[in-house]
Amino acid sequence: MDPLTIPAPGIRPDDILCNVIGTPFAHVATVIGDDEVGVWVSAYSLDGQCWFPVSFDVGEEAIVIREQLAITGRPSKTPLRAAAVTAGAATALALSVVLSTNTDAPAPTTTPAPYFSRTSSGVQPYRPTVEPRPTSHTTRAGERKALAKEPIARPSSSPTKPHPIATPPEDIRISFYTDCTGHAQECIDAGTLTLYNTGDVPILAGHNYQGYQWLSRIPVGRTVRVIRGSVAGTYEVYRHQRLGRQGGSIPEFDGPPDLVLQTCEGSGTGFTLLRRFA
Repeated sequence: MDPLTIPAPGIRPDDILCNVIGTPFAHVATVIGDDEVGVWVSAYSLDGQCWFPVSFDVGEEAIVIREQLAITGRPSKTPLRAAAVTAGAATALALSVVLSTNTDAPAPTTTPAPYFSRTSSGVQPYRPTVEPRPTSHTTRAGERKALAKEPIARPSSSPTKPHPIATPPEDIRISFYTDCTGHAQECIDAGTLTLYNTGDVPILAGHNYQGYQWLSRIPVGRTVRVIRGSVAGTYEVYRHQRLGRQGGSIPEFDGPPDLVLQTCEGSGTGFTLLRRFA
């Protein structure tokens, strides 16, 4: 991820602060802004062992590295199709050059096949021997024996024992995911449920074509339980949100949520917003 130069009031929690040459040195925890005084940032060292404040004067700019929205849909086939069209055009051009340089070559001639007469060759056509068709009372072996009449099975008049469908669980349990903050895309592409953006609004994401399409379609009001890890807890779905793109900057979520579930919907991105209650 490349460093961004932004006005100091635009700093967000979970941004990575960089020095003037773009080298990261701090992880933003809290931002307090004042139009008259400037911006004050509560930050931690990159290893999380040391806390210190960082201040910016009014009108000053900051250099940050900001995590981008992971792409959870299928890769685009446009580059592959463009390469195929280019290769096809190059092949056609090369073929036309070869044909234009061989204009002096003699035209191919065709030789008709020799005439073949069945009569002159003595070959006789095959004529099968026709046997008499058996009647309804005889077979090829002789007279047909009387056939026994098999009884026809009748459907039972009593209904079968009903098998009711099992009641679905009232909650959804998430017991395994990988924390990949800072390098989420490679974990998602590997097919794992991935936690990233673990600052202000943590996101659990997965590819829609690798079994995680349900992440953006959990009904409002449903309970979701995360069993382990830094976002363990019990949540309730309160809203869905859609974005007409894949990738780019992480959007502002309505709520705000305590946890977001993300996957792609067509050419866009879908989110399920959760609020913690236990």
